Amino acid sequence: MQNVTATTPGKALAGINTNYGDTARFSQITIVNDPTKKVVICEKYKGVTSGEPTKTGTGADGVNCLYSASGITYR
Repeated sequence: MQNVTATTPGKALAGINTNYGDTARFSQITIVNDPTKKVVICEKYKGVTSGEPTKTGTGADGVNCLYSASGITYR
């Protein structure tokens, strides 16, 4: 995602299945009305072929969730 403005309410911008090699790259992201910074930029899951995936983490990791703090602006 690039040059995106997201307004709360919301929980996460993206969710990816790291075990399937999914990646998400973020830059020039603006989050509006989130003073406590609760909106998660990137959620990581262990994907499955049936049933619900298991959440394995959140945030930038340099491998699957790609962004830097300077690329995220809160307004």
